[in-house]
Amino acid sequence: MEATRIRPWQLATALALVLAAPPASAKEKLTEQALLQRFAREPTVQNIQEAAVSYYQVHPNRIHSLLRNARLKALVPTITGKFSNSLYSTKRRMDDGLYIGAKLPFKENENINGDSLGYSIEASWSLDRLVFNAEVLDVQSLIGILDGLVREVTTVYYIRRRLQIDMILRPPEDLATKISQRLRIEELTGLLDAMTGNYMSNSMRKSTRSKDKGGRS
Repeated sequence: MEATRIRPWQLATALALVLAAPPASAKEKLTEQALLQRFAREPTVQNIQEAAVSYYQVHPNRIHSLLRNARLKALVPTITGKFSNSLYSTKRRMDDGLYIGAKLPFKENENINGDSLGYSIEASWSLDRLVFNAEVLDVQSLIGILDGLVREVTTVYYIRRRLQIDMILRPPEDLATKISQRLRIEELTGLLDAMTGNYMSNSMRKSTRSKDKGGRS
């Protein structure tokens, strides 16, 4: 079998085409950037996490402050106070037969009215709480709530983002699937709103208004 000869000009042409063509990874990178740029006006996952932490008031700094206060609570005394007020009246009348002849109605007639006022204040310490305080455990449970909250909003955020990308790269052909996917995206948006105090929708509306103003100007 006769070997196929490659002429020099054919080799040079093929080499030039290879060098001129951009690498496949560069194309993919540009496509990825262009795709992700469509979501540039939406809040990032870090924004959503911070909004959820703020909405549920489980910021790490707040938890640290509560832990410190729970440990130092044993140094704060328990103050109790008592107050009392009483009114009294005493009447005494003494009759004596000797005074009857003197035409006096009685020997002694006594009428006493009085008012007493009293109060007391007590302070007590539970120093055993410096060794162990059950309230510290209650505050530490907030750390688990914080971790679960951040994980939940992160998972929902990226499920929503993957659906958005699938709608662009692999748009459904039938109307039912298209509507179903759009409703799923709206459902996930509603979940993020519920966990962030409507931060997701409010942020998207602000971005849309600023975009419209920029387009009109």
